[in-house]
Amino acid sequence: MNLSESTQYLQSFIKKVPNPEHIPDSELKTIYQLFIDTLTDHNHLYYIEAKPIISDAEYDELFAYLKAMEEYFPTIISSTSPTQGLVGQLSDGFKKAVHQIPLLSLENSYNAEDIREWAVRVAKLAEKKGILNREYHLEPKFDGLSVECIYHDGKLTQAITRGDGKIGEDITANVMMIPSIPKQISYLGTLQVRGEIMMPKSQLLKLNQQRDHSGQTPFSNTRNAAAGSIKLLDSREVAKRGLIAFIYDQLGGEIVDLKSLGMPVFELPENFLVTTDIEQIITWCQDFQIKHFLEEQDFDFDGLVIKVSDSKTPQNTSNCNTSEKSDFSLFDTETPVNSSEDIRSALGSTEHHPRRAIAYKFPAQQVASQIQEITFQVGRTGIITPVAHIEPISLSGATISRVSLHNFDFIAKKQIKKGDFVRVQRSGEVIPYILGSIKERRNGSEELIIPPLFCPECGDPITNIDIHYYCTNPSCPAQIREKITHFVSRDAMDISGIGEAMIEVLVKQKMLNSVADIYHLTTLQNQILLRKFPSFGEKKITELVNQIERSKKQPLWRLLNALGIPHIGKKTAQDVAEYLALHKVTSLDQMISAFSNDGLADVEGIGEKSLQAIQLFMTNPETLKLLRSLEQEGVQFSAINEKTNPESSSHGTFSLTGTFPIARTDLIQQMQKLGYRYEENPTSGTTVMLIGEKPGSKAEKARKFGILIYENRETILKEFHLTIPIKLKDENERIIQGGLF
Repeated sequence: MNLSESTQYLQSFIKKVPNPEHIPDSELKTIYQLFIDTLTDHNHLYYIEAKPIISDAEYDELFAYLKAMEEYFPTIISSTSPTQGLVGQLSDGFKKAVHQIPLLSLENSYNAEDIREWAVRVAKLAEKKGILNREYHLEPKFDGLSVECIYHDGKLTQAITRGDGKIGEDITANVMMIPSIPKQISYLGTLQVRGEIMMPKSQLLKLNQQRDHSGQTPFSNTRNAAAGSIKLLDSREVAKRGLIAFIYDQLGGEIVDLKSLGMPVFELPENFLVTTDIEQIITWCQDFQIKHFLEEQDFDFDGLVIKVSDSKTPQNTSNCNTSEKSDFSLFDTETPVNSSEDIRSALGSTEHHPRRAIAYKFPAQQVASQIQEITFQVGRTGIITPVAHIEPISLSGATISRVSLHNFDFIAKKQIKKGDFVRVQRSGEVIPYILGSIKERRNGSEELIIPPLFCPECGDPITNIDIHYYCTNPSCPAQIREKITHFVSRDAMDISGIGEAMIEVLVKQKMLNSVADIYHLTTLQNQILLRKFPSFGEKKITELVNQIERSKKQPLWRLLNALGIPHIGKKTAQDVAEYLALHKVTSLDQMISAFSNDGLADVEGIGEKSLQAIQLFMTNPETLKLLRSLEQEGVQFSAINEKTNPESSSHGTFSLTGTFPIARTDLIQQMQKLGYRYEENPTSGTTVMLIGEKPGSKAEKARKFGILIYENRETILKEFHLTIPIKLKDENERIIQGGLF
């Protein structure tokens, strides 16, 4: 078996035998060795070649199962097992160097229960050692390449990769090419620090554009790019890669302020503090705002690190705005190592990880899965969209089993085949997206994805236009269903009484052949027919009729959005409706006339090509027939007294970055009530930019665009009359709600 096949086999084995205790004796040794060999090979791909073929979550699943096997069957434990050390992480390209103190990996956690179990283990062991007062604090988990830097009398003399934790690779010459790492500091004696080498997201974009232009394979993420760059044998090429580094730990010696020495440290706002309460740590780990803040940076993180220290020793508060201990900034890496030296040595470490720390991994944003089947979906415009049915995965809190492949041009560019393992990404709440196939996991059984010759719904021949394939049959049931579903949706005519299941039945029964037929459902004859359907009682039918009647008087922007006009979505529909209101449009004929006017191109979001597509749609005989039908049913086409969307702007638009004394949602809501519309990212058309403490890259964008900027806390609060919500913790203590952006 090759690596891809052994990985797939073990993943299937875990599903078949989820509890290692039930592994048959006859298979135990074979399965155990296969886990060792497979994980060792994956370690080599990840750490040495920087070309992993499975996700972190997939690796962790295999590693956890191997660890569980060894707990159930301790007599089989081999010294070559990845659980006994960082196996498979040394290459032959650089001189080897010894870590005076092992540079180990971290134990991972994915949920609150994992963190609680770790805290219980730590508490028991610490109390045995007589350490009764403990506190927890957080640090960011950088997604890069670990490095140890050693200074002798202020001079950087050596830089070593993690390697297997005991022996790494000497990459001193290459680290000298990273501008953010100081080569000379004001320090006498030996100073050992540890950090992470990373590549900024913006730099990865530039590098991949260059590689794509020269025919080279682009890097899949910033970590792989950083690892691949720092391992180049030509230091001059390393200098061109734009690498950065952050220092997060100091080993031994007199406590120093790393920042004052010129060390690159990463600081987060003070909203998330040191605490003795592990439940508070869990709350911070799961807080959306801290995750959002990290995602806004120009480099990647894949979680947080929870560390425990002896709370009897005073913490360094050099980065605080006040002298109160609770204001200690968790992410200021000047945390004095000696304050936790006792607990570090008391808790010790396994061969794989230190016991005093654990990583909390953010819910996976990228997961690998296998394409099991390809189906074709017909949209409301007749476009045929290929859909990949994948092995179900959990991604950002949702179970994903179907992912759009968009079009056949997308499939060709990504070189996706049926049976491929693919990387699936989902950011926040957005639709999942396939990043590409994992070619290293192919076994030869994969199949090309071929466009269908006939519509999967109506059987009519399919037409190819540019990158899309179309069903041109206007009576295609799938197109009718999709058009009606869109027409009644919340952001369109908002007729919630008609759901997808009902639409499918009514289209199948020929009661709905176009969106205009919705208004025929109010007739007495059709109401009688509706009563024959299960769950359609008198009350439900009455409510549906009322919703349909109310929809006739919906604001014009809703009707424009409901019609599915090319290039007109919700926001543009609102802007077009305001344009029509300025032209005093009160009827269908006036609206059609206004759409033929080139002045419509002045509406934001409508350019020349969009205007042509819109005008072509509005002059189509089928469209005009539909509009006349809607008019006859009593649907209004008046733009007078058109109410602007509550999210749209009377004062303009705003964006924000940094931290404020107000939670993100509260700040946005207060600004919207003032008549400002929120934009996630600033553009040249943004009116106002609010900049808080420790802003991200959006601040620089705003300055480049010449946007009006407010960046003083008091000025922002006063200028926009913002209020800070107060939360009462108890009768003696009150907490001002803070927020991260």
